[in-house]
Amino acid sequence: MAIDAPHASLPVADAPLPERESYSSLTTYEYCPRRYAFRYVERLPGEVPPGQFAFGSAIHKAFEVFVREQIRARADGAPEPGLDVLQHACDEKLAGAGLEPDELARMRAAAGPVLGRFLQREDTNASVPVAAELGFGIDVALPADSGAIRFVGYVDRVDRAQDGSTVITDYKTGRPRSQAEVDADRQLTAYAYAADRGALRDPATGEAIPPASRLCLYFADGTEVSTTRVAGDLVAFERDLVAMATSARRREFDPWPAPARCRWCEYRGSCSEAIIAS
Repeated sequence: MAIDAPHASLPVADAPLPERESYSSLTTYEYCPRRYAFRYVERLPGEVPPGQFAFGSAIHKAFEVFVREQIRARADGAPEPGLDVLQHACDEKLAGAGLEPDELARMRAAAGPVLGRFLQREDTNASVPVAAELGFGIDVALPADSGAIRFVGYVDRVDRAQDGSTVITDYKTGRPRSQAEVDADRQLTAYAYAADRGALRDPATGEAIPPASRLCLYFADGTEVSTTRVAGDLVAFERDLVAMATSARRREFDPWPAPARCRWCEYRGSCSEAIIAS
């Protein structure tokens, strides 16, 4: 059943559906279809406090810039980038986040050890960096002759190991996770799925990057946890993606209100079904 949301410029029944899906849209729909409709169909701005994601975004940007400079330096036979590259990229990102001066100073101080640990990692990393923030797109067929969707995303980092195999790394600035959690991490499964389908391309050659032999989560404390995926994991991921996309294209956007969901939803002020705990 289609549900009209307040404050929308176009009701959800009339607004065009997204032409692309991603890991984020998949998890958003599974969290709450109404939230998906707000974000991806009606494209409403969410109620996100300024600077909420500033630290994580700055760390990711610093790592991205460093790896790109690392790849360029190795191609040109130039010296490897250093801590100054990381710090400059991080500071620049934080400076544009709209933070109060004391919050900006706090985040800059917290970033220092994170950047230092990353540099130490790079000094001992035997793998060869191939790409940073590598985009991909895959056409995924929907059932019953209903066309296809484009599954898109970005991989934080792709490396080539000493044995020539592919290593995919995703950066996390939250709490470190256990091996069991990393083994079950579906974002890593999404990246493995993209690599297995030949959607990751080497920026230097344009050739498809081989499927991932290792998938890693790298955390701000320097912890790194690796895992793998088998064919059955990728089949299950595609099945879930197709099921979500099919439901969304039927405009099945009923809300799934629950205190734990609504508390952290950026659209709780726009949703008539939101449950706000006192």
